[in-house]
Amino acid sequence: MTLQELAYKENELYSKAIDLYHQPQSTDTGKQLKEIFIEYKNVHQLYSDLSFHDIEALKRGLFIQWYALTEPNYLTGIADLDKSAENKVIQALNEIISANKTDNELIWMLNYYSKWDWVFERHKSFKGFETNFVNEENSQLPDAIDREKMKLRGQMGKYWNSLTGFSNI
Repeated sequence: MTLQELAYKENELYSKAIDLYHQPQSTDTGKQLKEIFIEYKNVHQLYSDLSFHDIEALKRGLFIQWYALTEPNYLTGIADLDKSAENKVIQALNEIISANKTDNELIWMLNYYSKWDWVFERHKSFKGFETNFVNEENSQLPDAIDREKMKLRGQMGKYWNSLTGFSNI
């Protein structure tokens, strides 16, 4: 799948999860939500497979890992991610950091995620992921983001667009 197709799939799964949230809870809605979790796990796996070659896939995979632990799964559709896929994303991140091939967006995202330090605690064994970008100098979010482009980036884009501190580019 392409990144565009993955973003479309994410949006579809998110919409389904929100629709289920607004329905009366039943055995059927629980079963449907579990199916969404499985499909989202597969989406994350695909991002992890692409993460060594595509920084956008890395950003999305990393976001999903962070979001899975910081927001309720019944609102995101994200639960029970594959541990080896999570490790692949962190390994790809470690390689990008070690090779000094990060970009400004990845740096501010990492700094933002680091405020929930417990989320990535189990990945501390990856040397480059010792939050070496996390400092006062890099702690601020950008003043503006391209909200139209963010709309094309799955739940990660939805999340960043939901924050009110950004103006539009």
